[in-house]
Amino acid sequence: MKIGVNTRLLAKPFTGIGQYTRNLFRELAEIDSTTKYILVVPENLPDDMARIFPDNVEIKVLKERKIGTAGMRKTWWEQIQIPEFFQKEKIDLAFFTYPSNPWTKDWYKKGIKTVVTVHDCIPWMHKQYRKGLLSRIYHAQTKKAVGLADLIFTVSGSSKEDIEKCCKVDGKEIEVIYNDVSEVYKEPPNKEFAKEVLSRFSLKNGRFFLYVGGYDERKNVNFLVEEYLRFAAKHKGLPLVLAGGKLFQNKLYKSFDKLQNLGNIVKTGFLKEEELACLYGHCLAFVNLSKHEGFNLPILEAANCGAAMILSDIPVHREVSEDAAMFVDISKDGEVVLAMEAMVDEKNKKDFSGKSFLLARKYSQKKYAQMVKDMLHSMQ
Repeated sequence: MKIGVNTRLLAKPFTGIGQYTRNLFRELAEIDSTTKYILVVPENLPDDMARIFPDNVEIKVLKERKIGTAGMRKTWWEQIQIPEFFQKEKIDLAFFTYPSNPWTKDWYKKGIKTVVTVHDCIPWMHKQYRKGLLSRIYHAQTKKAVGLADLIFTVSGSSKEDIEKCCKVDGKEIEVIYNDVSEVYKEPPNKEFAKEVLSRFSLKNGRFFLYVGGYDERKNVNFLVEEYLRFAAKHKGLPLVLAGGKLFQNKLYKSFDKLQNLGNIVKTGFLKEEELACLYGHCLAFVNLSKHEGFNLPILEAANCGAAMILSDIPVHREVSEDAAMFVDISKDGEVVLAMEAMVDEKNKKDFSGKSFLLARKYSQKKYAQMVKDMLHSMQ
């Protein structure tokens, strides 16, 4: 079997979809060695990324046409260039790793089975993600096209419920395949390397809070900072580390620009996974107060590194982390402060760290890849 895959976000490894794509198809190709996988990207991948895949994976660079705006080029690539390429390659199955499967019904008459992964419904449920006429048209079309696919994957039961409501799709057509994280987070970091990473940011083992994730508005980082500053007014010497940065230069990320000169807050910028693993493994607690998620991969990254966790009390966080986190109501000022104070207690930190390790063992990329393989082969 020959499977063509839109892996556009492989070129953006800091995104959740980029990590999902890398982790799934590396494992999937490994256990499904008789299938040829053609991973299509719009730009060259770093050498270390291209080398991680088995021999039955071909990376195909399909450059965008130089037309119109960036959004127009992206849409043309997804809706014209990718389908044309898949037909030319005579693939048996087309896999779209985010909602970008063809909008036109003519595609589905060609006999090429089509699979799409919908990670969340955030662009369809929150209007701030579809400002501007072209953006509204784009997201309206992607939402309609989801229901045209032969099979829909998603990453959590919470996301499945959203897809059913938002896209008017029968739940029987949606398969939940959970995420897992890179092996980097599953192995103890080199002690000397970890020491260097902590030293680089003037951090002490077990003496800082950590946030890893995006910085668009729903991530609620401003609220995290506000709560931390209340905590820090009483508790000195426990900085807040904000890893990552702005992925896109648009209004959704404007809150990141306000995170300047805020006392004992350390901004690291984007880090390699090996560096992040060191921070997860040596923090006092990982804190994520997001308002809406499809899965939230940093939770599993933190869990695999044994980090105690403070999380916003939203359905998907309860689903993914079960009882391994201290949950807070983000509609109430002060709850996060109380949770941070509770984590300063060594007994609480140790208890939640142990729960994190137990949680991590429940997730397996090999198991999920086998599930995907079985479903893809059953479509032929």
